[in-house]
Amino acid sequence: MDPARRPGPVLAVLAVLTALAPLSVDVYTPSLPRIGADLGGAPWVIQSSITACLAGIGIGQLAFGPLSDRIGRRPVILVGVAGWTLASVASAFVPSALTLVAIRGVAGLFGSAGIVAARSVVRDVSEDRAVMGGRVAVLATVSAGAPVVAPVLGAAVAALWGWRADFLTLAGVGALVIVGVLVLVPETRTADAVDGPRAVSSGSLVGAVRESLGAAFRSRELRGVAAMLAAQSFGFYAYVATASYVVERELGYGRDVFTLVFATNAAAMVGANLLFRRLARRNHPGTLAGAGLVVSLLAGGALAAIAVSRGPDPLLWAASALFAAGVGLVLPGSHTWGQLTDAPSGSASALTGSAQFLGGVLGSPVTGLLGATALSLGFVLVASSAVALGVHRRVRRASR
Repeated sequence: MDPARRPGPVLAVLAVLTALAPLSVDVYTPSLPRIGADLGGAPWVIQSSITACLAGIGIGQLAFGPLSDRIGRRPVILVGVAGWTLASVASAFVPSALTLVAIRGVAGLFGSAGIVAARSVVRDVSEDRAVMGGRVAVLATVSAGAPVVAPVLGAAVAALWGWRADFLTLAGVGALVIVGVLVLVPETRTADAVDGPRAVSSGSLVGAVRESLGAAFRSRELRGVAAMLAAQSFGFYAYVATASYVVERELGYGRDVFTLVFATNAAAMVGANLLFRRLARRNHPGTLAGAGLVVSLLAGGALAAIAVSRGPDPLLWAASALFAAGVGLVLPGSHTWGQLTDAPSGSASALTGSAQFLGGVLGSPVTGLLGATALSLGFVLVASSAVALGVHRRVRRASR
């Protein structure tokens, strides 16, 4: 099929591709306390499995992006999804906490291929920058929603068959994605791609990576967008990694309540994503990302204030949903903004994608070190959102 004329099925597969890596990070977060008990790991060790996965996703994009320009999108996608699927199977049979940390790092590394190559395919099949921006927003929306939807799915699966079944479920999804890519996604890289010839002509993979990243870092605006996204992701992944401890340990609720809380947050994020797509027709994505940062800052402050005053638990729930809505504007806004800078699309995708996940590397275990409580989480959300907002304002002033 011609993806340029019938982009719908191709875009659907690409959207699932961008969700694989976030799914692998968050699907087992409801079971973190149970995993720690079964494998004999401290909370910060178990949370480090999320950190390892995020690091793999962030680092892998810096290599797989240029590699997709060198050998093609399709081979990179297939190798990445296959490796991610095998790592998911291995995660289901880990004997110890440290083994889980190592394998989740491998899963993240391979999972990054789908994220960065999917955005490159969108660039290849989009006839102009406006269309490309809309499609990138769709991918960013799915990627943003996955970290919130994944714990709901993971909690339901774990309630029926245990936490190891979460990873087997991921492996099944990976197998289906491989079939979808083989059937629906052709090779889209062409010799006259925007940044393809430079990468293909490089004498080595190291040269291709260096050339691609150099093109990205030469864009001052893109560097600012990436820094902003990294700061916000620090707080977002701290929230994802800590929520189950707050709901189940600090507040004393069961896994079913945690599932309900995260389902509400997922709805808030998806609603914000839909609002972004509507408003993006008339507003610069940077403006919408800034609005999301303000919402996130207010939500973090509310969470900390409610925790200090020992307010009703439903108010904590509402604050977490408000934060999820803010993130629902920040993530698609940042990725779309990155694609509209003067940097080549492929390198822009690699830099913003890496910033998102590497920013979460420190965020995911930080509350485990500070104390996995609503108060410490609120302080982290305030700090990360404030830093991101400061960077945002500087970048917007410079871009104007």
